[in-house]
Amino acid sequence: MANPTIQTLEKGEVEVGVVWDFNGLSYREQIDPKRFEVLIPSDGSVISGYTTVINKYAKHPNAAKLAREYIFSDAGQINLARGNARPIRAEHLKLPEDVQAKLLPNEQYKNVKPIQNAEAWEKSSKALPQQWNEQVIVEMK
Repeated sequence: MANPTIQTLEKGEVEVGVVWDFNGLSYREQIDPKRFEVLIPSDGSVISGYTTVINKYAKHPNAAKLAREYIFSDAGQINLARGNARPIRAEHLKLPEDVQAKLLPNEQYKNVKPIQNAEAWEKSSKALPQQWNEQVIVEMK
């Protein structure tokens, strides 16, 4: 099974790929929006945020704080959505129609759960590719 990268998807080497939503939306946009369907599995998935840090030795820590403040502002959240990333404040934000149209509908996220156990996530995410090959790909042939 090929890894679902933009190259393998474009070549048609991957029929079904499991990637983060923003990657799937970006790949689809870059290749051909008519060739791919991007969706969150209806029986559930996981959601994870990104962590940002401000180095305690930063020359301009207040500038870094302002950058974080911008990211969480309406304008910053809309800017992230323009790049296919679902804003962390999606339920509390009115996105412009053209930006909302780029994202998956909010209702697709209703069965999404945050990762609760990082150790279990690490273990299962390493095992998933082999399980996918053995239990899913075999059925597709």
